Amino acid sequence: MPLLSTLLAACVTQPVEVPPPAPAASAPLPAAPAASAVVIMVPAPIEPADQVSRQILGYHEQIRQMPAADLGNEITRLNAIVSANSAAAPTGAVLELALALSQQHNGGDVARAAQLLESVVKAGAPELQPWQPMARLLLARVTEQRRLEDAFNREAAQRRDQQRTLQQLNEKLEALKAIERSMTTRPGSGAAAVPVTPVPAAPAAASAPSAPKAP
Repeated sequence: MPLLSTLLAACVTQPVEVPPPAPAASAPLPAAPAASAVVIMVPAPIEPADQVSRQILGYHEQIRQMPAADLGNEITRLNAIVSANSAAAPTGAVLELALALSQQHNGGDVARAAQLLESVVKAGAPELQPWQPMARLLLARVTEQRRLEDAFNREAAQRRDQQRTLQQLNEKLEALKAIERSMTTRPGSGAAAVPVTPVPAAPAAASAPSAPKAP
């Protein structure tokens, strides 16, 4: 019996231990975002011609709103700078003076503004090249302004001459009317009667001799 029990116990299949399930693979963690590169915006350098344009346009806005007295003072100030050293005057002051003179709308001032601009346009110095595009633009504007003002002055002079001529004609016409009125209203202005002298009758012609009687 003890042997049989031992054999039976040996024949009994021992339960197989099932290993615990492996833990599920976890989802991969998102990769950390890469550090963004810092972009530094470096402004492009301003071209010299663009800088000149900004300066002159800003100055134009400044003097456009000036009263006449302040504009005259500004012209005096710039004229002193340019006239003190005309050969090496600052180009910016030359263009500003030309622009201020063109605001005066006077024939002499506009002509001088054109001369100042022409001196910059025709210059061959390399340092004046950034100023020349703006000088050419202002010169075209001043030249057209001068042409229009000259045409306006000519028309105004013609109108004055026509008015003067018309006034002289009216004065002559009134003088003729006055002479005519004085002639018609003068007393005894009728023509005096001229006495008529009677013309004497011509003497009678001598009678012809009678014919002799027949014997």
